[in-house]
Amino acid sequence: MKDYALLMDVSGDILRDYVLDGKVRILPMEFIISGEVYTYTDDENGMSTDQFYQFVREKAPMSTTQITPAKWTEYFEHYLKAGVSVLCLCLSSGLSSSFNSACTAAEELKQKYPDMDVLPVDSMRATGVEGIICERMIENKEKGLSILENYADLMQFRSQTRACAYIDDIDTLKRGGRISKTVAFVGGLLGIKPLIQFMPDGTLSVWGKERGYKASTNKMVEYYLERADVEHPQTVYITHADEENYANELAAKIKAVSPLAEIKIRTLSPIIGVHLGTGGMVLGFVARPDAE
Repeated sequence: MKDYALLMDVSGDILRDYVLDGKVRILPMEFIISGEVYTYTDDENGMSTDQFYQFVREKAPMSTTQITPAKWTEYFEHYLKAGVSVLCLCLSSGLSSSFNSACTAAEELKQKYPDMDVLPVDSMRATGVEGIICERMIENKEKGLSILENYADLMQFRSQTRACAYIDDIDTLKRGGRISKTVAFVGGLLGIKPLIQFMPDGTLSVWGKERGYKASTNKMVEYYLERADVEHPQTVYITHADEENYANELAAKIKAVSPLAEIKIRTLSPIIGVHLGTGGMVLGFVARPDAE
């Protein structure tokens, strides 16, 4: 079997052990704070999450950028020159055009390296649930699947994953244009927090609204119970916007209803945190085959 490398852009959140063990390479992405461009690498070479969330608390204006075709070409060609094919997991095309840029780079590189494979995968997801797909990608390679077999499995597996999120910082959604000023004002007055989920096409939609943190997290547990297979072991990711105590409380609630779950907690990537603000959490897991 021809050798191939596993890559994922930094919008996906996965435990650092996988990266330190050399099982997957995490690709940096840029974001903009108050007009200045910063890079998030998920290691000591870029802005730390502590620094980032301090900017968030200060209400600094923020936005994200995509990975350009030229940058994707640089990432991919590093391996192709060494005779190694590439399987790369990308942020949902429903949230960013980075995946389309990766496809553009892959098509151009195929002309230059016809005997090599460059296969970008649209995860249709982000953050911890993208991390679950990445773990599957790693496991597939360790089981001996070829790059084409791995790619085909991921294209099927991604639709089995689910993610829901609790948004505490309504102002961040307002600044990003995701809700109107009026909705944000009324929601702020009443303490109503939006709950969002990933749609099949990789976009986000509001699926509920609750008043306060505890009611919102209880609703997330209901969402999980309605869709997850609690009878068998499975990985659950909880990613948080610099609110580890909230994440631990949610983890305890999930563990109480799903004792076999292996719960992994980590800080939410700034690439997604730009749009969620502080206090938010994302719950990612694999759904039962019969789940909606």
